[in-house]
Amino acid sequence: MSAFGKPPSGLLKFFFKVPLYLHKMGLGGWEKLIGAEWMLIATTGRKTGKRREAMVDVMDYDKSTDTYYIEAAYGARADWYRNIQSHPVFEAQVGRRKFHARAAPLSNADTGEMLVQFFHRKPAYTRSVMAMVGMKFKDEDELRALGSNLTLLAVQPEKE
Repeated sequence: MSAFGKPPSGLLKFFFKVPLYLHKMGLGGWEKLIGAEWMLIATTGRKTGKRREAMVDVMDYDKSTDTYYIEAAYGARADWYRNIQSHPVFEAQVGRRKFHARAAPLSNADTGEMLVQFFHRKPAYTRSVMAMVGMKFKDEDELRALGSNLTLLAVQPEKE
């Protein structure tokens, strides 16, 4: 399942691409001002074989395992997600760190718990993003249930 009903089009699509454009202009990192951290991913198109780029939310980073946790807002329908299914190794960048990576989906239970942990660290950001996609919750149990239906991935640098 995904946070969004269907991929955006028109002006909304442009709005969601703005972070990618800003990053390409050398203005990456501004997202920290709004309490976010993003990962730039570059995949190989499953149909075209061309380089495709997307900016995704980093929900958490586990330094001990060198694992980033990212959200696929459109779930398994996201183009970048489907590209990773076809070409599992992709390029990733968080801040100034660039690396080749692989991703694995989290279980539904782990996804729900990750969302609750994210809420504890960034309650205002979590509430605003969830409200933006029409997901409201009263307590952690409701948030956990909503989160268990989302798609989160564990991204790790490729061992060289």
